[in-house]
Amino acid sequence: MPTEFFLASVASCLCLAVSHIGKKKKIDLNTIEVNASAEKDTEIFQFKEIHLQVKAIFLRRKSITCDAGKKVLFCQQYYHRRLPQKTYDQINNPVRIMPIRGENYLMTNKVIKFHEDLKVINIGLEGFAQDLKQQDVKVVEVDWCPPADGQENLIELLKKINYNQDLVEEINSANKMVIERIQNANPQVIDILPAGEAMKLPMHTILHSGPPISWDRMCGPQKRAVLGAIQFEGWAENLNKAIKLVENGKVILHPCYKYNGIGPMTGIISPSMPVLVTRNEPYGNYCFSTFNEGRGNTLWFGVCDKETLKRLKWIRDTLGPAMKAAVKKHGPINVFDIVEKGLQMGDECHARHVASTALLIKQLIPAMLEAGVQGDTVASIIRFMNENSHFFLNFTLSAVKVTMDSAHNIPFSTIVTGMSRNGVDFMLRVAGLGETCIVDPVSDMDKAIYYTDFTVQDAAGDIGDSAIVETCGLGGMAIASAPSVAPFVGGKFSDQIESIQKLNSITVAMHDRFKMPAMDMENTPLGIDILRVVETRIVPFITTGVLHETSATVGQIGTGIANAPVTLFDQALVALAKEWNIKTQLPYPASIIQIEKEKVGLP
Repeated sequence: MPTEFFLASVASCLCLAVSHIGKKKKIDLNTIEVNASAEKDTEIFQFKEIHLQVKAIFLRRKSITCDAGKKVLFCQQYYHRRLPQKTYDQINNPVRIMPIRGENYLMTNKVIKFHEDLKVINIGLEGFAQDLKQQDVKVVEVDWCPPADGQENLIELLKKINYNQDLVEEINSANKMVIERIQNANPQVIDILPAGEAMKLPMHTILHSGPPISWDRMCGPQKRAVLGAIQFEGWAENLNKAIKLVENGKVILHPCYKYNGIGPMTGIISPSMPVLVTRNEPYGNYCFSTFNEGRGNTLWFGVCDKETLKRLKWIRDTLGPAMKAAVKKHGPINVFDIVEKGLQMGDECHARHVASTALLIKQLIPAMLEAGVQGDTVASIIRFMNENSHFFLNFTLSAVKVTMDSAHNIPFSTIVTGMSRNGVDFMLRVAGLGETCIVDPVSDMDKAIYYTDFTVQDAAGDIGDSAIVETCGLGGMAIASAPSVAPFVGGKFSDQIESIQKLNSITVAMHDRFKMPAMDMENTPLGIDILRVVETRIVPFITTGVLHETSATVGQIGTGIANAPVTLFDQALVALAKEWNIKTQLPYPASIIQIEKEKVGLP
């Protein structure tokens, strides 16, 4: 490459190395302007001195990790807002950073001399690193890209928000309130009731996971689950009659969110199904979830054969009454107490609930026996729970949903309070948007690990209400707690740690109660901030399962992770900008929905 370009590349790489950080700070470079010169010695360039002219560097909390000397640049302390610098470390060659406000940049023309071999950190383009390696220079490569992928309209919108100090203070105050409500939540399962009674469901109503969707657009497994629920309720004798009921509008379909419900995978709730009644004690709001059906032929996996219906009837007639008796005898079940312990025993509390389920058995079975439940019934329930490592999942879901509902509808907040999918559409809920939700197509399941004989071509789209657990510091946010799910993110424990470090880049806090033992009891990331997602393009990932799109008998065909579509966060930011009366050239999202929630709660 031409000498001047090569020198400019080297100087760009050196800007960070000669000026920045120790103690694993994380940064985000915006603009660097460099002039460089060097002397040639035989066939290899020997760098005697390089003149650096730094125009501007923006630091962001937790964006890129590197170790390169003492801290001489100003780090923002709160929510990575751009604030004027008042102090900076005084060392031999300080670099003062000023915010970009007009053309008054503070420049440095200090000559930096190198008296030992260079160790370079290359940020961004791999080509720079390759050129340096050809000159026998040691290089550490750092993955970096411009803010918002360099999209000018998004960058301009971020600038308008970040430079509006009054708005920034409103956002910070609102986000603080959201986090406080999440941290203060105390969800408890207080009863077991039929869904129709607890949720006040109208006749012939079935709830499903994800945003609202019409029958003709519904994915294969969710359709089959609806048809199975119709037969379970006795509204139709067979599959064909069940199909006619739906097509003729005789069965009403609504999302679980409308009735304060939540369900994993297909997320089906019908009136006679027993549901966990979960109450958030500090705030008094409720959430409802069915019992988890376990593995094999199950409604939540999109199978509706005779075995499925038989299991649903056993849950209604045997498990539900026994669990109700146990809860009444034991008293309210503090769900987060169990979650907290489960995280320290190998669960991440989304894809894995082995420890949490065992802890629930330990807590409830004595109460079940004391309540007078027959021994053979107790034995069958223990056997069912032991064979179903996901049994506690629905307890977690109802607890998280009731928590995030209490933190929702806080004006000016940029924190995500809900993520939900139905195999076709992905719904994003943001605290500051009220009941307005953003919808976009779900991600393909191309990052999943498939069982033998199955591939991504067999898979339905990302599905289930359970993605909400990631908004509360669990699931993907706690993946380092569960070594057994390491294959989801690369196969090594170091991959899990790296995933947590990335997620820290897009969250505003850490959960006080949820800790990861393998990371020195570090708390899990909490509070997904759409501003940070838009800027960094790092999206939350969801630990989940994969369902077969077309087979009526197969059910689950894989497991792994799915990413939330980044476009959802872009659209949510535009919607918030309209709420804040900030003008932007970006179009207002076309895929906006309103979920008018029914007033559901026990007297």
